[in-house]
Amino acid sequence: MRQALVYLPGLDGTGRLLHRQPCMLNQYSVHALSYPQHRAADYDDLAELAAEVLESNPGRKPGVVLAESFGGAVALTLALRRPDLIERLVLVNTFAYFPRRGLIHLLAWLGRFLPAQPSHPATRDVRGLFFFSPEISKHERDEWWERTGDVPMSAFGRRFRLIEGLDLRPRLGAIDIPALVLAAPDDRVVPPSAGRELARRLPRAHLLQRKVGHAALIHPSVDVAELLDESRFWRRA
Repeated sequence: MRQALVYLPGLDGTGRLLHRQPCMLNQYSVHALSYPQHRAADYDDLAELAAEVLESNPGRKPGVVLAESFGGAVALTLALRRPDLIERLVLVNTFAYFPRRGLIHLLAWLGRFLPAQPSHPATRDVRGLFFFSPEISKHERDEWWERTGDVPMSAFGRRFRLIEGLDLRPRLGAIDIPALVLAAPDDRVVPPSAGRELARRLPRAHLLQRKVGHAALIHPSVDVAELLDESRFWRRA
């Protein structure tokens, strides 16, 4: 029986961005969580959705939680509430506290006025400058946008406000779960310093720094199954 792996997506909340992880999809029983797009849901609500997935596994064996960007705080909230459900954490380009305070205050304020419709495709090239490393092909970039293109902008606005109020740093020492923290030095969305601080504060974390841009899970050098098999990343655990 394959071990359960729950994927907690980033700000898009779709759970559709694992198409470049075939080995992981073959080796694990993967459950990609989708966040509510048309109603408010805070970190506790989203962590409860993830807990329900893990609780439904046969035998109730602890699973792996893979989270990126916005989803990292969902994973940390789950780890604080239900550590019994998690065997290992893989945290990709994420944070327990977003350090660019001026930016997130601005985005949270602007987010209140965003409409309940998707963003215009004409903005994709500009947004892509922040999300993708140079190694990501145009085909992969286009597929990324197609998979997330139906997310209403108002959903992003609600999540910006959640990030604005987030600070889990004082509680990270209580998370006694093996964790791999990937922080990309060339990430233009989440400052890599946030990932480094996350790895420093988590008692059983290993920090991996790799130039893969923010959209790390579609980068050709990132194979989550390989990372989970690499004993040196989990030796400290």
